Amino acid sequence: MMPSRFPPRPLAIAAAFTMAAGVALGGCAVNPIRDGVYPLQPEQSVTLAPGTTLTYDSFSDSRCPANTQCIWAGRLILRFIVDGPGGREEFSLGPDQAVAAPNALHGARVSLDVRALPPARAGAGAHAADPLAVTLRISQAGAPASASTVPFTSTPPRP
Repeated sequence: MMPSRFPPRPLAIAAAFTMAAGVALGGCAVNPIRDGVYPLQPEQSVTLAPGTTLTYDSFSDSRCPANTQCIWAGRLILRFIVDGPGGREEFSLGPDQAVAAPNALHGARVSLDVRALPPARAGAGAHAADPLAVTLRISQAGAPASASTVPFTSTPPRP
């Protein structure tokens, strides 16, 4: 058997493989999403990580005001948009669905503070010019709640 002109070099092969894997996987790295509590007005945005923003897009409020007789209780729907390196994703929150985990946030959760929502408005409903402020908490899945933040609940408190 003739000796190979280029003998195998296990260390060189391993180094080349490691470098190739690092380059291939490096493009998949995602900036970590910042945990925090964010009060937002409609059409306001917050940067959660470099290149990733969360926008409070709009709301629809058909809830029946207090001391009013309604055929239907109505609903409050809050619409949000996440813009990030992977594209754009829309999702909705409300008193009946107060938590979401959009794929664009890579495991982070968005929680709505339903206790901070104003009551339904009297009259013919909300006017487009009347803003409905919200408070959101962004947290990593499984992360413990911070002692400095108010706990959120998925159901409104009883009067």
